Amino acid sequence: MTVLSRLDAWLGKTLFHPPIILACQITRQTQYAMNRALWFFAACHATYYAQGENWGVVAIMWAWVLVTFIAATVAPDVPTKSFGVGRFIMWLLFAMGVSTACITGELTDGTVRTLIILFAEYAATIKTIPPRRKREKRASAKEAFNGQ
Repeated sequence: MTVLSRLDAWLGKTLFHPPIILACQITRQTQYAMNRALWFFAACHATYYAQGENWGVVAIMWAWVLVTFIAATVAPDVPTKSFGVGRFIMWLLFAMGVSTACITGELTDGTVRTLIILFAEYAATIKTIPPRRKREKRASAKEAFNGQ
């Protein structure tokens, strides 16, 4: 296992898996449905920011939105794979976007979209979603009213 794959696994388990698992538990969706939904949101985000482009780019963006929408609705729970090379490229794009934001003071739409795609790709790396634990009521609240 190389240093980059260990770093990728650590980043996924530390930064991305906890919020993805929580979102899956709250919405009662699988990690694969979350992956497809996040790709759909990324496509919608890209299409919204492509409004000033020529008609060919906008047509391609709308086709991307339709494809991701159909994939998210027809087969949301079909297992999908995430490749380390794709995540590495997304990390490079995200690092360039953040460094540009530090220099210019403006966060671009591409950086936000790259973060959405990183969440989508790390959602596909989760093996199973554990069941959600219900929180116990506080002991002081139980003692406050004893039925008298």
